[in-house]
Amino acid sequence: MRLLRNSEVDAIVSRSDVVIEVVEARNPLETKSRVIESIARKKDRRYILVLNKCDLVPRHVCREWVGYFKEIETNALCVSSIKRIGVKELRRMLIDFAENKKPINVSLFGLPKVGKSSLINALKGRDSAPTSPYPGSWGYTKGITLYNIMPGIYLVDTPGFVPPDVKGFEVLIRSRPIDLVPNPIAIAKEIIVRIMRFNPISIERAYGLATTDYLKLLEHIAIKRGWFYKTTKEPNIDEAAKAVIRDYLNGKLTFYLNPPTRSSIDSR
Repeated sequence: MRLLRNSEVDAIVSRSDVVIEVVEARNPLETKSRVIESIARKKDRRYILVLNKCDLVPRHVCREWVGYFKEIETNALCVSSIKRIGVKELRRMLIDFAENKKPINVSLFGLPKVGKSSLINALKGRDSAPTSPYPGSWGYTKGITLYNIMPGIYLVDTPGFVPPDVKGFEVLIRSRPIDLVPNPIAIAKEIIVRIMRFNPISIERAYGLATTDYLKLLEHIAIKRGWFYKTTKEPNIDEAAKAVIRDYLNGKLTFYLNPPTRSSIDSR
């Protein structure tokens, strides 16, 4: 799995007219890089932040995120590549920008598995970029690829970019195949704790067990799916933890964050 270096990001932005960064609408700040926006602003490039997978959050929450980013002078747009929400608006923004400047190059950045390939497919109108639900599988973008998404508008798709300013479990579960994630139990624990704090019913609906004990939940999942360690015959909670990570990535577990308060914006 190849990830971009900072120098490559700088070079791609330099050759672009518009820079699109794709983040998860469920958790925008933890999947967004200040590096990309900073480079785009420094080079005076049009920057658009796409809050993808907006179908996984209530509409008012996504609108509040757009308002939050507007307050900090970042142009944001709610999009669902799968359900084609916001795609026409994004296409119109690109067409309007390119009206007197064709041809233009649009670079597309984002952490792995935030839906970049699905967004390309939606913009182009047919499946033109390979997609896959989890990092490291066949659909993962292996290099920089150019797509003619509309007449006179070329989109540069990049491998996933994991900048130094983005930390936490979001990076860990997106920057490598799930089978290679270090300590999946600890990551699954963080996911479970977050979701239990946000929406306990989501866990019960997904796994058929209402509990606040993450180990008990992982054991339940392992037993239910017939996963046991070969040597000890105990429930294989490592595999159960990976299943939780996959369910989080594909939206099976209902979870989203609200934007920071006004006081948080003023303190930036």
